[in-house]
Amino acid sequence: MNKYLILFILLISTNLFGQNKILFIGNVSQICFEESNYNIEVTEDLPDTLSSYSAIFLFSSAQSILNEKKVEQLLQFLYSGNGLYLGSENWPLQAESNVMTHLLYSKNVWGSFNETNAILSEKGIFDEMTSIPAGTTTVSFPLDYRLKVEAWVNDEPLILSGEWYKGKIIIDGGYSRFYCTKNENNNEMLNKFIGFLTSP
Repeated sequence: MNKYLILFILLISTNLFGQNKILFIGNVSQICFEESNYNIEVTEDLPDTLSSYSAIFLFSSAQSILNEKKVEQLLQFLYSGNGLYLGSENWPLQAESNVMTHLLYSKNVWGSFNETNAILSEKGIFDEMTSIPAGTTTVSFPLDYRLKVEAWVNDEPLILSGEWYKGKIIIDGGYSRFYCTKNENNNEMLNKFIGFLTSP
């Protein structure tokens, strides 16, 4: 009897810890983050199975790592109620994000903006924050009625959030703010992203 109880507890624990597992993929070589309450795994490519993750951060590169099978994996990940972050930068660091946003919204990022700080929207995912860095050379994503603009640069949408079926999505046009060479402490911002993407 005790043997089955222990096995049951182990199974529950595994599921609970698995729900806090976050995957960073793509152009991750320059991305830095501080230790947090989340179990963050960093890899350059998509694993064969995504069932143990609750959110995926896809930092776009110049040449997409996505093929038809991996795109289907990401779609199923969203449909299952998980969170997907699509990060872009100035051209050409837009490949994976453009693949996904073209499929989901029939739109892609555009432009090149040089601003130090972004302007925050009211009552968004960055509540209680007064300012956030825009990124180095940022891009914008067109307005879409299915997405809420969380931050602006040069009066253009920089960060947008929304829902896709049961899942949640963030589109970010300035992920260079997370580069190791940056001086800003962006851990609070990263935790806001994770909190939104993993919330029920």
